[in-house]
Amino acid sequence: MEGKKSAGKKPFQIYGKHLTIDAYGIPKKKLASHSGVFHLLSGLPEMLGMRRLTVPYVVFCDEGDKKGDWGVSGFVMIYESHISCHTWPALGYVSMDVYSCRPFDHKKTIAFLKKFWGCRTMKVRVVKRG
Repeated sequence: MEGKKSAGKKPFQIYGKHLTIDAYGIPKKKLASHSGVFHLLSGLPEMLGMRRLTVPYVVFCDEGDKKGDWGVSGFVMIYESHISCHTWPALGYVSMDVYSCRPFDHKKTIAFLKKFWGCRTMKVRVVKRG
């Protein structure tokens, strides 16, 4: 897939789409669930028409230097790139990335994750990479 040509420059090559989501107002119990994050990362690639390359790697992180700095982090390698998730239960916040060299429906992904997390608000960015 090629982007626009600039005067005197080679065409911009797009290698992938990077969806970033910051979601707020999520119940603490949902964000603290190791198994919930594992199941999300296990099933999301197939829902998006992607293929898992690995089993999701999910860890519980103890409180760090700052109060409320604890949660669950997970990552799954997909043939098309990766999906990651980091939760902060004490803050009601999750940060997620979906990066793929294969086109995917980011609007469908956003709607699914909004429903999954039950969040009040989301900050969403879609970046063309390359």
